[in-house]
Amino acid sequence: MNNVEQMLLPSIMVKNGVLKGCNTVFSERFGYQAQMLNGYQLKDLLTFDSADAQSYSTIEWLVQHIDKPQQGLLKNRHYYELPVEVVCQRSNVDELCYDVFFRVLEDKSLDSVTGLPNGWAMSSRANHLLTLPTKKAPQLAVIIFRVDNFSTLNFRQGYNVGDEYLETLGKKLVALFGDDYLVVRFSNAKFGILVEDYQRASKIDFETLVTNKCQAICDITKQPMQLSDNVKVHKSFSVGVSELTAKYSSYFAMEIATETAMHQAAKFSNSKFIFATSELTNKLLMRKLIIDDFPQAIAKQQITQHYQPQYCLTSKKLMGLEALSRWHHKELSHISPAFFASIAEDIGLNFEFDLYVLKQVCQQVKTWLDDGFNVPRVSVNVSFKTLEMPDFVKRVTQIIEASTCPADLIEIEVTETTSINNINNLINHVRQVKALGIHIAIDDFGVGYSSLSLIRRLHNVIDKLKLDKSLIDNLCHTEIDQEFIRHIIELGNVLGLDVLAEGIEHQEQQALLQQLGCKFGQGYFFEKPQPSAQIVNYLDNDKQHAVLKQQ
Repeated sequence: MNNVEQMLLPSIMVKNGVLKGCNTVFSERFGYQAQMLNGYQLKDLLTFDSADAQSYSTIEWLVQHIDKPQQGLLKNRHYYELPVEVVCQRSNVDELCYDVFFRVLEDKSLDSVTGLPNGWAMSSRANHLLTLPTKKAPQLAVIIFRVDNFSTLNFRQGYNVGDEYLETLGKKLVALFGDDYLVVRFSNAKFGILVEDYQRASKIDFETLVTNKCQAICDITKQPMQLSDNVKVHKSFSVGVSELTAKYSSYFAMEIATETAMHQAAKFSNSKFIFATSELTNKLLMRKLIIDDFPQAIAKQQITQHYQPQYCLTSKKLMGLEALSRWHHKELSHISPAFFASIAEDIGLNFEFDLYVLKQVCQQVKTWLDDGFNVPRVSVNVSFKTLEMPDFVKRVTQIIEASTCPADLIEIEVTETTSINNINNLINHVRQVKALGIHIAIDDFGVGYSSLSLIRRLHNVIDKLKLDKSLIDNLCHTEIDQEFIRHIIELGNVLGLDVLAEGIEHQEQQALLQQLGCKFGQGYFFEKPQPSAQIVNYLDNDKQHAVLKQQ
């Protein structure tokens, strides 16, 4: 190694295995100032992968291989282990000292756009601090924020402008927080700050400190960011903060909590910071667990169907059943069907899930028929997204044929969960399904955005409108709701459609619905959803009287 290399490479001086100093290059490259290294032993920073090296102290191994390059791992200031090539030489200053030079082989802890440390650095440092004894550990807070709608900047102005914005923002953050805080860029337009309090301030003072820092981040957005070529960019931030009183077992748990709060902050149109809570974090962890287990739950048929009876309000006779999915998770117990159904759409499993339910229902109907029961029509919820899928009609046909279930005993409830992306596909598929003999109902009528449009275009193939439970809840309390429901029932009469009220829970609601002209209903006032084994009691009791409307 020549003199020029020695001047340019990071180096430290070691005496008896203890660090005695470092050059400026070492400080700049690894983040340590000379005074910070006082008392450190070389083994605290440097380790070797070689099995042979395990029998020696770190300095002994280097002395054994004086002037010969060795490969090891060096921890930077943030405790991120960097792969390095190490060369040890005798010092010209003190014969008992050694100079150790480092050449970084690879550094994944730096962001190439901003020059800031990245998420690896944050993870390494936070995990180290979380493992320190209580007396030595600082109070910690993680702040994570993202630039809202950053992709539009790249799209409109180009990636060069986007990169300049990120670089400029990074410099502002470093200037704002100084060297006492770790400022990182995770990815895209997401940044993080690790707040460390070694003075053990009171909880109120620490919360005030973190709150002020978050507000300072939000204040950056009060004025447009000035870039080169007189370009000005005005963006808002969504800021999440870890729960200050929580006892986090790892940085991963801390990060999940903080990002959950960040997503909550994103619901606002201006720059906003929100502290994480256990409730928010638990919901996100539950969501992740459901996402991970959903495909297996379908494959192993762990999601089963309960059936809620539907009655004629006048005769009180059974006229139908609605299939409602139930999932008893091994860790989460009973999961709300609305919750896991929405997740199915988010992760693109809605198509397979809806058809899975249809298949289970068709097989159950056929079993009841084979057992001699007079089965009423059974309704199945199908989302807009599923109805739009190109293979929907083909798959439905295959299920009906494979199960040999009579098509006219199945009713598809068109459920509005998202906006319609392909209205023509949806309408054509509804018409084709109707041609198979399957009945069509519009679910949650009166609360969705697209229901009226669908009725206008599909009134000649629709059989039923289902009044949403939210309309029934206030039925006995406001005249407005009563009039609203009356007009929906009148619309159904004009179009020749049945109207069924969902969510009837009281006798007063049932009586008032009858007065308004509603013919059918379901809800806890009649029966809760029940497993198929219990539903046979209703089929048996009503065997001679099951009402099945024939169109």
